Amino acid sequence: MLESVARLSFMTPNVEQIIRSIQQLPEPEREKVRQWLEDERTSDGTGKDWQAKAGRSEKSLRWLNENRQKYLGQWVALDAGRLIASAPTAQEVYARAKAEGVEIPFVELVTEEEPAPFSGGWLS
Repeated sequence: MLESVARLSFMTPNVEQIIRSIQQLPEPEREKVRQWLEDERTSDGTGKDWQAKAGRSEKSLRWLNENRQKYLGQWVALDAGRLIASAPTAQEVYARAKAEGVEIPFVELVTEEEPAPFSGGWLS
C-alpha cells in the first residue's frame, strides 16, 4: 500500500512543475488555461457563475458601444469585452472564437446604434 502511494505522488506533478509547463505554452494556449481557471473560479455553485456571465456580457456591450464605428457592418466575437475576431460572417467569428477556446462567445453584427425603445406614460 505504501509503495502505491509513493508511486502515485511521484507521478503527480507539483504546482511549480505545472506552472513551468504552462509558461512554456504558446500564448493562445496560455489564454485557454487562464480562461479555464477563471471559469473554475466563478463556477462554485453559489450562483456567482451567472453573475460572472452577466458581467462578461456587460463588458462586451460596453466594448461594442465604444468601438462601434470602427467595426460597422462587421461581425465581432467578444469575450468579457475582449475582441477575439471580426469578419464579414457570424460563422467565421464564431469559429475563430471556438478555436481560441471561448465556449460561449458574445457574437454580434455591428450596426449603427439604434435609439432606445419608446416607453409610453401618462401625461398630466
